[in-house]
Amino acid sequence: MRCPFCHSDNDKVQDSRTAEAGYVVRRKRLCQTCQRRFTTLEQIDALNVRVVKSDETREPFDREKIKRGIERACSKRAVTSDEIEKTVQKIEEAIYAEFDMEIPTATIGEVVLRKLATLDEVAYIRFASVYRDFDDAKDFLQIVSNLQRDAQSEGR
Repeated sequence: MRCPFCHSDNDKVQDSRTAEAGYVVRRKRLCQTCQRRFTTLEQIDALNVRVVKSDETREPFDREKIKRGIERACSKRAVTSDEIEKTVQKIEEAIYAEFDMEIPTATIGEVVLRKLATLDEVAYIRFASVYRDFDDAKDFLQIVSNLQRDAQSEGR
C-alpha cells in the first residue's frame, strides 16, 4: 500500500479490525519511510449484482444509495446511525442471498420498505411516499391503515 503522504510503498500493518459486520477490514498502517500513520479499508469488490432500473438500464448495486435514502427517511427521528447501518447490512444480505446477477429496483424498494417498517414507522411512511410516488392524502391514509392493520395482527 502506498503511503498517502510520501508515496512510498514500504509500510507495516499495526492493527487490523473488522467493521460493518465483518464485511470490511480496517487496517492501521505505519509508513516505514516517513513514520506517519494512515488507515485503509478493505472490502469485497467482486460481487457484481447489477440493478435493473425501470427504463431497463443497468448500474452496479450501490449500498451507499440505500443508506442515503434510509438516512433521509430517518432524519429527525430517534434512530441511531448504528441502527441505520445494521438495517442497510440486513438489506444488503437479503439482496445478495436472493440475487446473483441482477435485481430490479422495485424489488430493492420492497426489501427496504420491509426493513423500515420494523425500524421506524414514520421513516417507513416517508420512504414509501417517495418510492411509491404518492399523489394525494389518500395514499398516506392507505399506508397508515396498512401499518395499523399489520401492527394489530402482530399484537403490537
